Amino acid sequence: MSRFERIVVVGGSLAGMNVIQELRRLGHSGGITLIGEEKVRSPYDRTELSKKLLTGSSDPDDLYLLTEEEIDELDLDLRLGRRATSLSLDPSRHTVTLDDGTVLEFDALVVATGSRARRPAFMGRLAGVHVLRTLPDALALRTELNSARDVVVVGAGFIGAEVAASVRTRGQSVTLVDPQPTPLGTVLGAIVGSHFADLHISNGTHLELGVGVQELMGDGRVNGVRLTDGRILPADLVVVGVGGAPVTEWLDGSGVEVDNGVLCDDGGHTNVPGIYAVGDAARWYSDYFGAQVRSEHWNNATLQATVVAENLVAGAKRSTLSAVPSFWSDQFRKRTQMVGCPLPTDQVRFMSGAPGEERFVALYGRDDRVTGVVSFNSPRGLSKYQHLVTARASWSEAIGSA
Repeated sequence: MSRFERIVVVGGSLAGMNVIQELRRLGHSGGITLIGEEKVRSPYDRTELSKKLLTGSSDPDDLYLLTEEEIDELDLDLRLGRRATSLSLDPSRHTVTLDDGTVLEFDALVVATGSRARRPAFMGRLAGVHVLRTLPDALALRTELNSARDVVVVGAGFIGAEVAASVRTRGQSVTLVDPQPTPLGTVLGAIVGSHFADLHISNGTHLELGVGVQELMGDGRVNGVRLTDGRILPADLVVVGVGGAPVTEWLDGSGVEVDNGVLCDDGGHTNVPGIYAVGDAARWYSDYFGAQVRSEHWNNATLQATVVAENLVAGAKRSTLSAVPSFWSDQFRKRTQMVGCPLPTDQVRFMSGAPGEERFVALYGRDDRVTGVVSFNSPRGLSKYQHLVTARASWSEAIGSA
C-alpha cells in the first residue's frame, strides 16, 4: 500500500504509464488519476514514428504498448485530451488545474509531461512544414509524403537522420541540412559522424552540411528553403528536427524548481515533498555525470518510472537510479547503439572495423577514462566493451589490453 492515497500522473506516454503500472504491481490500491494531452488510452512506441511508421511497414495500431484490457485492469481515472495548466501547493490543499477548469486534489503528483519539438523562428506558418514528436505528427507527415517530390529535412541529429533514411527507403528524394560538418557530429564527433555521411550518400540522400537555414519560402505552402549561403533548395515538404524542449511551463509559480526540465535528485524527488518527475521533462542527478541531466531516451524513461514508483510506496526506504545512459537508432536497416555519454571532442579508438565498413565498434574516452562505446551493426561488439563504460575503466588500460 502506498503512503500516498491519491496519486496524480500528468503525462500519459511511456514514462507516466510505466509509473502507474509499477505502482499497481507494487500493491498500490489507492486512486490514480492520469492526465493525458493526447486522446489515446495507451502509450505508443515513439521510437518507430521516424522509422517503420513513415516507411509504411507499420500501422498505428502496431505501436500501442498496452491492450484495452491491460489499461482497464489499472483502474484509472482517465482525463484524456486534457492539459495541466497550473499547480497549487497550498500547505493544506495540493491541486492541479486542467485546461477545462477542472481542479483535482492529490497527495502525490508525478510530472511526466515529456518534451515538445523545438520550432525555430524560420519555420513560420507555411503549409507543408512538419515537426515529428507525436503520432498525429507522424501520420500527417506520412500522408503528405505520398505526394511529395522534393523533401528537405532540417537537422542531422538522430531524428533528422532517421527521417531522411525513411524517406529514402520509400524511394523519394530527400536533402538533409545541418550547420555541422557531419551528421550526428554533435553527439558522436566528426570521425564517426563521417561514417553516417557516407551511409546516407551511398543510399541516395543529398547532404547540405556546414550550412544553416535562413528562411522557408512559399506563398501559403512551402516551395523552397533558402540556406545561409544564399542558395535555394526546392522543397514541397520540409521536416524540422532540431531537438526538444521540456513541457514545464504549467509549473511556473508553483515552487517546483525548473531549469531545462524539473530538477530532481537521483530518486526522482523534486524540491517539494510529494512531487516527482520522470522522462523527458525531468533532470535527474546522475552520479555517473556528477550533475543533473535530462535524457530523452527510451530506457531512461522506463528506469526512472520504476524508481519513482518504488519511492511512492516505500515510506522511509529510498530507491535511486545509477544506470549508465544508452540508446539505439535504426537507419537503412542498420542499427547503431551507444552506451555512456561521450563528447564529440573525446578520443576515439576503433576496437573492431572502421567507418565505411559493414560493422564497427568505437570506444570513446577523455581524461584517461572510457566515456562511451558506440557500435554500428554489431550488438555483440557492444556487449563485449560496454562493461568498460559502466566500470569507468582507465582509457590507457582499456586500449592497452585490446
